[in-house]
Amino acid sequence: MFLLLPGAGASSLAPGAATGSGGRWRRRLRTTSVFMVASPVACVPSSTSFRCGPPWLQRHPPALVRACLLRGLALMPLSGIGFYLGIVYGDRLSGIALGYGFTVAAVMGVVSRWVAGRSLDSGLHWRHLLAGSGLLMAAGMVQLRNVSDWPALLTGMALQGFGLGLFWPAAEIAVAQTHGPVALGKAFTLARFCEAVGSALGVLGTAAFTTVGRPSWAFLTAAALLLALAVAALRSTGLLGCQTVSGGQAFPQRRQGSYKTLARVSGLPAVLLISIMATTIIILQQSALPLDLVRGSLGRPALDPVIGNLVVAVQLVLLMVMQLPVGRLVSRWPTSTGLRWSLWAFAGGQALMILSCLPMAPGLWLVMGAQALTAAGTAAFLPTASTACLERTPAALQGRAMAAYSECWGISAVVAPPVAGWLLEMQGHGVGLWLLLTTLCLAASRLKPGQPVSAIEQ
Repeated sequence: MFLLLPGAGASSLAPGAATGSGGRWRRRLRTTSVFMVASPVACVPSSTSFRCGPPWLQRHPPALVRACLLRGLALMPLSGIGFYLGIVYGDRLSGIALGYGFTVAAVMGVVSRWVAGRSLDSGLHWRHLLAGSGLLMAAGMVQLRNVSDWPALLTGMALQGFGLGLFWPAAEIAVAQTHGPVALGKAFTLARFCEAVGSALGVLGTAAFTTVGRPSWAFLTAAALLLALAVAALRSTGLLGCQTVSGGQAFPQRRQGSYKTLARVSGLPAVLLISIMATTIIILQQSALPLDLVRGSLGRPALDPVIGNLVVAVQLVLLMVMQLPVGRLVSRWPTSTGLRWSLWAFAGGQALMILSCLPMAPGLWLVMGAQALTAAGTAAFLPTASTACLERTPAALQGRAMAAYSECWGISAVVAPPVAGWLLEMQGHGVGLWLLLTTLCLAASRLKPGQPVSAIEQ
């Protein structure tokens, strides 16, 4: 038990440590005991700080920093290949074949997310799921390196989808179990910042390989990075038990309920509905937005594809810049307030897209303003949604809760792009799409997730 106390290492348990300081050990024990009683998350040794990097990073527990760096490491290959898969194989395979490949990946992700959630609640450590996902996705990258027919594509995409489904619930629980005395919202802000940096590096790296005419090197590099993820996850140190996020026991009980039990968790269904709306906005920035920009819309002229891609890239840069300050700001608010503000920012961004379509309007400037508001909404939503799900869920169901939250992304990715594409084709412009999204965001902002049953100790 003493090994779980913050700051209680082997040297502090030595006989001389208790007698040579005239009560210093007793004061330390009293202080630690007060911390253990006051906080339900004190089971992770986190009094030591991360000793590398800038000063603001050194204030975080080492276990949390390692968990966040694992997320950034994973996003480097995943984002890079995700953005350029269609470019690499667009001349070899039909759009229908690529569409089926993404559908297979989505279906496999649905299955593996539910498996991951149940496994986490049954006591399987998140490190093992991260390692397994890294191995599966590395195998998928090797398979996708030189695809020439449809069956080979389906095999690679199936491996990718199953690995991704294992990765996300485990990555979310990793942050929840290592944040120590740091507020959970701030911990997820750090995690999302690492993801943003990893995504940017991945996109730049894959673009460089494509520019020099070596796209297969991008797949091999991605496989190597994912293998490094698996090894790093297995070698990561820290407490093997569970750090409780909300009221409940730290270790799973024998009777843990089921996924149906999540529907009866107070406030969680509203959080998941808000998440589906927000993830729809985020996903459409990569599909519907570029299409609307290069085609033009009513009074807004069509943009050159290079300019259109630069406009979309601005949002990625803004997200990387905004993630830390915006995430830290919303972490001070109740999660219901943070979710509401993120939806208002999304609604404002879509409203600016509507105004950009009007004649005589400064279309490009309004589009840039929309990108800034959408980036701010994304920076507020990403850490807040994860925190909101964990706050409201009993400890024995938190693995399933994070699997359900991850499933919101899958639902949006499958449903939103084809519906948005149909609207753009039917109307010939994006006004109807952006108006619909604005209305849905405002409607979702009226949902009331309520307050968590047991607030997280700040």
